[in-house]
Amino acid sequence: MATGEWELREEDAFEYEFDLENPFTSPDDEPIASLLDAEAHHAPSVSAAASATRRDAAAFISQVRFGGELAGHPRVAYLALNYVDRFLSKRQLPPWAPRLLAISCLSLAAKMQRVAAFSIGDIQGDVESPFDAANVRRMEGTVLDTLDWRVRSVTPLAFLGFFLSACYPQPRQPLQLAAVKARAIDILLLAQPEVKMAEFSPSVAAAAALLAAAGEVTAANLPEFQAGVAACPFVNSDKLRECGEVLVAACGVGPRRATASVDTPVTVLGHHRSASSASESDWTVGSPANGGGSDAKKRCMGPPSQWG
Repeated sequence: MATGEWELREEDAFEYEFDLENPFTSPDDEPIASLLDAEAHHAPSVSAAASATRRDAAAFISQVRFGGELAGHPRVAYLALNYVDRFLSKRQLPPWAPRLLAISCLSLAAKMQRVAAFSIGDIQGDVESPFDAANVRRMEGTVLDTLDWRVRSVTPLAFLGFFLSACYPQPRQPLQLAAVKARAIDILLLAQPEVKMAEFSPSVAAAAALLAAAGEVTAANLPEFQAGVAACPFVNSDKLRECGEVLVAACGVGPRRATASVDTPVTVLGHHRSASSASESDWTVGSPANGGGSDAKKRCMGPPSQWG
């Protein structure tokens, strides 16, 4: 690809700040229908998530996220690791390249999030043998080509609004909804490095995180919310339950377990556990109560224009 063409496409790609909760720019897109159609193209493979290259890249991103210039921009690190996962799902790298990949993905994610005054030097800090800007730039181009320039990633964050609007029980109190959503985002950011999260589609991960958050924030609404989510035909109940179990193990989520925070460092595998001793049997993400989901099922089964 000629340099001029690369620069033109880059200018188009970064024209607008990317909102992880609203990845589409076309007003013609039906939100949930388009998300469901796109999520399979944006989900990483399990083998890529379990690779040594991914582990090393995730460790570098975590180091920058919690100890460097990205301390106030957790979604940049989240988007960067998503790029790493999607890249490694399509191609392999030599053993020396994970840090270069991580730096390049952080740089691309920072551009997408329009983080001001952020440079490649900021990302690398005081590491030995830093990569120069030209090498990082070339790797950015390789990442973009490998991802087919699909840099507006469809992640679990994009599904949060749908599940809250279609499945959350009435009456919906704005402050309560905001608290559930904020806690779900916390959980998703914390759990992302966990390898087993790659086994679940973005929509299932979003649903499981919201149910986990609701169990902490407003447990009284949890059974009806579970029933509403279970009524959605595209949500696999077994996968939802399994994802909930992964979140319990990785983040210690559950009723009255709101001790984990997005500002708390996690290991490369995302194992941040709560000090709470509540047993997993006391709360299961994917176990809906009987009934309570009929209204949500109507919303899920109807045309997309009626959802939410």
